[in-house]
Amino acid sequence: MRFAILGISHETNTFSIVPATYEEFEKSKILYGQGILDQYATSDHTIAGYLQAGEELGFETVPLMHARTGPIGTITKDAYDRLSIEMLGMLNDQGPWDGVLIANHGAAVSEEYPDMDAEFTRMVREIVGPDVPVGITLDMHANISKETVANTDVCIVWRTCPHLDTKLRGRKTAELIYRTAKGEISPVQFIEMPPMLVNIVKQFTGQEPMKGLVDECVTANEIPNVLDTSIAEGYPYADVEEMGMSWIAITDGDPELAEKTAKDMAAHAWTKRIDLNRPVASIKEALIQAEERYVGPKPAGIENFLPDDGSALAEPEPSEHSHLGPIVLMDVGDNIGGGSSADSTHILKVAKEMGVNGYLQSLYDPEVVEACVAAGVGAELSLDVGGKTDDMHGEPIRVVGTVIRIDDGPYEETRPTHGGGRFYDDGKRVRFDTVDGMTILITSRRSGNTARQQMYSMGINPEDYKIIVAKGVSSPRPAYQPIAAEIIIVNSPGVTSADLDTFEFKNRRVPLYPFEEPIYPE
Repeated sequence: MRFAILGISHETNTFSIVPATYEEFEKSKILYGQGILDQYATSDHTIAGYLQAGEELGFETVPLMHARTGPIGTITKDAYDRLSIEMLGMLNDQGPWDGVLIANHGAAVSEEYPDMDAEFTRMVREIVGPDVPVGITLDMHANISKETVANTDVCIVWRTCPHLDTKLRGRKTAELIYRTAKGEISPVQFIEMPPMLVNIVKQFTGQEPMKGLVDECVTANEIPNVLDTSIAEGYPYADVEEMGMSWIAITDGDPELAEKTAKDMAAHAWTKRIDLNRPVASIKEALIQAEERYVGPKPAGIENFLPDDGSALAEPEPSEHSHLGPIVLMDVGDNIGGGSSADSTHILKVAKEMGVNGYLQSLYDPEVVEACVAAGVGAELSLDVGGKTDDMHGEPIRVVGTVIRIDDGPYEETRPTHGGGRFYDDGKRVRFDTVDGMTILITSRRSGNTARQQMYSMGINPEDYKIIVAKGVSSPRPAYQPIAAEIIIVNSPGVTSADLDTFEFKNRRVPLYPFEEPIYPE
């Protein structure tokens, strides 16, 4: 049996002014054949799960082409046309296939197709026909439409945020497609899309209310004849009709059971809608809390509990050292994994005004990196850093200090990471230590903080700092929760702000909670 592997993976922030051009995909590497294996075979990515299933179950996996780029703005028509024409052409020309495995994100928007994932899966189905089973594995932040589900035989969503079960869920998709191709099962899917969303600050699946909803999803998978269950948190920064939460149930030939299972899960979540949208701390509140709660550094080699089995990341287990370590502030408004700018200075500005020291964060600023490289290691400089992408993420902040280290950018992380990545590249980057007790990692590529090796590789020990600002909401947790005394979610401004009323939605469903108070179920 031959199974094709392909996909266009993008989380589109339709409020971002940075378009997802073909060149942006090239920067993140458009992979073919062996390149896909080199990038993902030893990772914990969805594609690694596809490859693992092929080895264990005995079918041939044929990686064709995979394209991705970090979350930014809308995919240009040129980018989608060039990528899809080449990719789908390979699918058409290199068949016939016994199955197709797609590795998309699930929240992609192009200039031509507001529901790009539905269009892509439609074209895949058109090429392979109705009898070849097609499976897709989606990010938990996917905005999933009924069309995407209709175009596939198996649609499976990651169940953890941060995303630690990506390989496991990919393998599950591949296994069900394999069993379908062999004629062992006949999967039937149903998606329920209640009129609600979960705010980005409540999407951590290690805490209530999301933890309980995920637990219920896992339990529902144990119902006889249910093949799989999924819960998607959705992606609130995409102004599209399918934006919001959804539940998918897959059964073996039983459409009534699939519908009932999906609707039961969604109905219970509806009762949690208020808790799923509660506010969090402001910047000043978070910094005050951090200053007050910091006790001291954690002893070397001591880390908090972090499960390595792909389960939802739980809160740290209490220990004699659990109160020690840095306080990590999650910069919601500059959530790189949500399509933000990576150069927000809102928290940095307040921290400087408050005289905070022992402070660590990263900033995207290629102009400043260039200036530091020209000056060289050891140079003492006065710089205006950050706040240069747009007018949503603060103004440049003057910092005075020393260039400590310059690096080309690539690094490898073997610890658990959000999304299962292993190889990273910040571009040319600089460690800059200020005279007022701050360390800023300045990068020439937009980079999140999903791997501690990002800091270690620059001679920075994050354990030694009092306050760490991580650009994200849940994605930095696998990296920083093991060393943190506490994690505080910060409602900062930006293109990924938790204040959704600051965005002008034109295409979302109406009514949709929390914007309106719909009646559900109708």
